[in-house]
Amino acid sequence: MAGRSTDRKSRVKDPKSGGTEQNETAGFTLPDSLPCSEIDFPVLIKRRPRASWKEIIDESNKWHKQLEEYNESKQEPVPRPPFLKTETDYIKNEVFVQLIPALVETLNKAKIWQAFTREKCFFNGIDHIVQVLWNNNPRYPRRKDSDLHLFNMPWVRATLKKNPRPLYPKSWLWTEEYAATLIQKTVRQYFVQKQDEVQEMREFWKKLEVERRVPDMEFNPFLAKAFASSSHIKK
Repeated sequence: MAGRSTDRKSRVKDPKSGGTEQNETAGFTLPDSLPCSEIDFPVLIKRRPRASWKEIIDESNKWHKQLEEYNESKQEPVPRPPFLKTETDYIKNEVFVQLIPALVETLNKAKIWQAFTREKCFFNGIDHIVQVLWNNNPRYPRRKDSDLHLFNMPWVRATLKKNPRPLYPKSWLWTEEYAATLIQKTVRQYFVQKQDEVQEMREFWKKLEVERRVPDMEFNPFLAKAFASSSHIKK
């Protein structure tokens, strides 16, 4: 029993001795240079692969492109006159500004009339687009105040007197099978008439019809030359 007690006492550390050890480690500092830092490790030299012509050309084109972009950024933009504007600018700035709001309003009106779900609907989308565009014409700002209906417009009344509209539209009278047949027929006709051989044959018959209608065509070379181009033929 006495031996065991002495072993336990020997295992217990003295707190004072532990404090002295911590002070010694805290005062220890690393040297400025370690032996391993003085060793020159071998450096692996990688051989650079030879550049191909494609890489050289791509790098040259990239450099020239950057140079052109820099030169363009330094130049002052030259404003284009109105008569040099392209068709894309005109459509974007003049047509779509008026057309897109009219289409949005027409779609909202079609939802109110439930034109997407009903097979036969009183609402006519084309008539509504015409009405919106005519009333919102920027050249005639006074039309917004009147906001006339399509059938109350003077030019529409004059046109309907000459060419009256049928009571029922064709979409109400035709069946789905008959309408699909007509659509397929029209599409096939377009692709057939688009071929070069068919276009050449149609031009031949048009010119022949002109020659038959004008009897002096055969004896007058100047008249024949004038009607040789397709621009003088009624299509």
